Amino acid sequence: MKKLLFTIAVVGSGFMAQSQVICAVQAPAGIAGNYEFTWADPAGGDWATPDFLIPGTFVVDTLMMVDDGSLGLNAQGNPISAEGCGALLNDLTGKIAVIYRNTCEFGLKAKNAQDAGAVGVIIVNREPGVIAMGGGVDGVNVTIPVAFVSDATGALMITQMGNGPVVVFLGNKTGLYNNDGGLTKGTSLISKSSGVVSQLAADGTEFNFAVGTRVFNYGIDDQTNATVTATVTDPTGATVYSNSVGPIAIVSGDSAEFFPGGANSFPDFSLPSYMPGRYTLTYSLNLGVGDEYGADNTVSSDFVVNDTIFTYAMIDTVTGLPMTDNGYRPSTNNATFSTCMVIKDPNASRIGVSGIYFSASTSTASAVDLTGEEMSLNLYKWDDVFTDLNDAALGFTALNAVTFGYYFYPSDLQGETVYGEFNTQVILEDNQRYLACVQTVNLNVYLGHDTKTNYLMNESYYLQPMTPNESDGTYFAVGFGSDAISSMGLRVFSAAELTLDEVAKIEGMAYPNPATEVVTVSMDAEGPAKLKVTDITGKIALESAVSLVNGKTEVNIAALESGVYIFNVTLENGQTSQFNVVKK
Repeated sequence: MKKLLFTIAVVGSGFMAQSQVICAVQAPAGIAGNYEFTWADPAGGDWATPDFLIPGTFVVDTLMMVDDGSLGLNAQGNPISAEGCGALLNDLTGKIAVIYRNTCEFGLKAKNAQDAGAVGVIIVNREPGVIAMGGGVDGVNVTIPVAFVSDATGALMITQMGNGPVVVFLGNKTGLYNNDGGLTKGTSLISKSSGVVSQLAADGTEFNFAVGTRVFNYGIDDQTNATVTATVTDPTGATVYSNSVGPIAIVSGDSAEFFPGGANSFPDFSLPSYMPGRYTLTYSLNLGVGDEYGADNTVSSDFVVNDTIFTYAMIDTVTGLPMTDNGYRPSTNNATFSTCMVIKDPNASRIGVSGIYFSASTSTASAVDLTGEEMSLNLYKWDDVFTDLNDAALGFTALNAVTFGYYFYPSDLQGETVYGEFNTQVILEDNQRYLACVQTVNLNVYLGHDTKTNYLMNESYYLQPMTPNESDGTYFAVGFGSDAISSMGLRVFSAAELTLDEVAKIEGMAYPNPATEVVTVSMDAEGPAKLKVTDITGKIALESAVSLVNGKTEVNIAALESGVYIFNVTLENGQTSQFNVVKK
């Protein structure tokens, strides 16, 4: 996990070294373009593969599926023969091998393809997103390029392979074209969050953000007429912001900044008011001459103005919930792992929070089912006093609990966004920094992250933590990095709503908890009440009439099976209380 912050200049130079490394379909035209991928990097020491960071290091050729003769289908419904774990039967001379990920090491797959004559390898994930590849035992003997793509990208390529040749470029395109400029997500400013809470965005003074990007000249020729245009469209598709900066000159192999405060800068984005819905920010590059590789001339990102979710992760267009495209956990971890998110606003007292959206998954190899898995939900006041990520006083020593809750998986909801509720709803305070976290103690559980939304430039510009994480009690202010953010979302509501809701809710608890035979229910109430106990699937396990004396009543749970139960108590005046009890 990352601990250090990079300046804008360092981010820019770093991306000049990496952003020209692409996985691009060249043919057929219908699927041509750049695709997200990772590659086997020899810098890690477990691969002998070519270094794509060296200009002119690339391979371009036709794709071919591997076949090691194995029978049957794997758990994903793909032929086991295409996993390439055994010596290959087909001749891959002059081809880029396509291999499914599943049961054996990446390095072994690549070595088998290399031995069959392949000039490169594309490994297709068995699930959404991309991951870094370890070389394993055989990686040090692999001397051809190896790339890794998502299940969706792989399916697209493989489908097209059934219709005819698919030609792919893997590697560094610097210096391949005379005129070639580009933009990247990691060097472009975007909205401060993907889920913008409407109660905190009454006008442009309350919600606004800086606009800016960096242009790279990957081509052989110097450019003298480069112009960048930034536009924002509103939920109706109307353009509500459009500004162009340029023309400027960029010499070959260099880059140019278009950031606030510089010689080339855009005005901040803000509107007098914000209708609810999805907005799209787009940066477009025009070199003034024909760009010979135009697939990287635009960069776009969305943000959604709404009144129920605050999130940094992309919001799904169908479900309206934070999206997950990969699951992460620390490489070395012995006890606890948390993903977190920060919220702080000068008008935060207008909203309350009731719970957290999140996702989790387990690896196929672990064979671990999420059913019954317990997730701990916590909201803290983050009272450490610091200015920004560069402040030496930044720490996690003053996390003061505000509310908490638990979520128990009712079934094996692998990778699905779920909602866990806090025990009590909380109205936030103005200008108070809060940290909301989801924690697991299961070393086989991966928590959901969004690698499509890239906040690297926002991190460098605003210098504020967004999605920290925790491993074995140690917190990391930028988590796995601002290009792999937690897919969490806070469920929010108007503070005015809680005034009415408070009348109907009352705090309660049970002890001992966990218990074996009898628990004592404790509430600030007296008299008759109805008790309903359900299991985590919602099935009623116990119903009875109880009477609270001095705020307490005993409940016999000896007949219940071991597990987690939800106690619902309803008083005669209509007030309710809900809390969890663990039966041993």
